[in-house]
Amino acid sequence: MPPVRKPTAIDNSILNEMLAIRLQQLEIENGGMEAFLPKTGLARGTYYQVLRGIGNPTLKTLDRIASSLNLSVLELLGFDIDDARRAVKKSGVSYDDLASALLKRNEADRRVARQTRSRKLPG
Repeated sequence: MPPVRKPTAIDNSILNEMLAIRLQQLEIENGGMEAFLPKTGLARGTYYQVLRGIGNPTLKTLDRIASSLNLSVLELLGFDIDDARRAVKKSGVSYDDLASALLKRNEADRRVARQTRSRKLPG
């Protein structure tokens, strides 16, 4: 496996660095950047910024990347789902219930967005 890049002086966020390292790992597992980039759903420039550990991707961007790769955001960042389940359970929340509620909300948001776009199209 090729060496993973080391953090540079410009890096200022451990999460940005974790994401950059994880994307490099996923890139290698998926046949290199040219094969992997289209799967992320990101523009090339945005991808390069995230890959270098700079910029500040929003949670929505992280979710879009994860969804396009059939991963959760936690998996995208390299966290184990069982660890997330235990952490959420400490707060008295069921991970499965939370995930189900978020899935329903996201589906509803997508339906509303599609309806809004279709109303704006000239008929």
